[in-house]
Amino acid sequence: MSNYRLKAAAVIAVIIGGGLILYNLPTPATVEKPKKVVQEKQENPVHGFGYIDFEQVINKHRDGEKLKELIGKEIRLKLELNEIMRPVSPPKLPEIDTTPFEESARKRNMQNLMSQLADLRARKKQLAEEYKNQTEAAYLEKRDANRDFYMNEAFNITLKLQNAKTLHLTPEQIQELENRLNEITLERNLKQKELLDAWTAEIEAYVNSQVAEDEARIQRESDELKEKYSEEAMQKIRETQERNKALMEAAMQEIAFRQTRRRELLDELLSTEKEREKLEDAILDSIANETGKLGALYKLQMVFIKREPDYATEKLSSNVEMNFKLRTRKPPGAMIFEGTDTKDLTQDLLKTMY
Repeated sequence: MSNYRLKAAAVIAVIIGGGLILYNLPTPATVEKPKKVVQEKQENPVHGFGYIDFEQVINKHRDGEKLKELIGKEIRLKLELNEIMRPVSPPKLPEIDTTPFEESARKRNMQNLMSQLADLRARKKQLAEEYKNQTEAAYLEKRDANRDFYMNEAFNITLKLQNAKTLHLTPEQIQELENRLNEITLERNLKQKELLDAWTAEIEAYVNSQVAEDEARIQRESDELKEKYSEEAMQKIRETQERNKALMEAAMQEIAFRQTRRRELLDELLSTEKEREKLEDAILDSIANETGKLGALYKLQMVFIKREPDYATEKLSSNVEMNFKLRTRKPPGAMIFEGTDTKDLTQDLLKTMY
């Protein structure tokens, strides 16, 4: 029994001693200054800028030559259309040589006749100015109404084109609207010219009616004088009149030809522009597909398509006085990723595409 108690006391002493060894007395608390937490900068795996030299790529692209041909054709058509749009200058008509053999008699008679004609011209000019002032308001009203009509039509077409998707317009309908928009200015100008010509003819008819008797009298005197002239002088008049008529007919034929040729060139230019734009978009899409892969491979922020202005087009726009409005070429744009340095990806792209 006593041995059991001694063993028990020894075990309890060991437990208590071990507890004292493991137990640490509490120490006074100390306040430490808070340390700044420094966050490690995360390295951005996406960095840098890249660019593709469009001209180098297009020189080796399978459709590059075709695109250059279309651009060249487009420039040629614009130059030809620009020339054909230039107004036709009226022909310089030769003066009629009415010199007869009896020069002194002709001079005396012509001086009298010229004096009457000068008075008649002054009177006609005054009558024309008076009638013009009386009818100008009516002419301006017609002119402005014609202008407003075509402006309203052009505005409506522009609205339809701007809302083509909303209106569910087909490509054929869009092309038809664009063609009509190109025709409006020419039609408006022709109509304005018709109104002006009609007003001018109205003024002339009024003036002629007011001076008809005096003009007829002077004309009779002139005819009587002409009968005194020699056949040689009259032959000169007829020959000159024939030449003038031929010149006017040639000028009218030139005007008619230019009108027809303008329409042909405009249609061909629109078709060429459309074909060029379609091919250009396809080329840019093919470049964009491969460039996107390179941008992801190099983990670039942005990849730009570097494209210099076409020299011929730039020279055409800056040095040639155009008789019609040029349509601007749309820029190729850029492909956006994320990043910081700059890298030329042109050669890499050429290796992947060709």
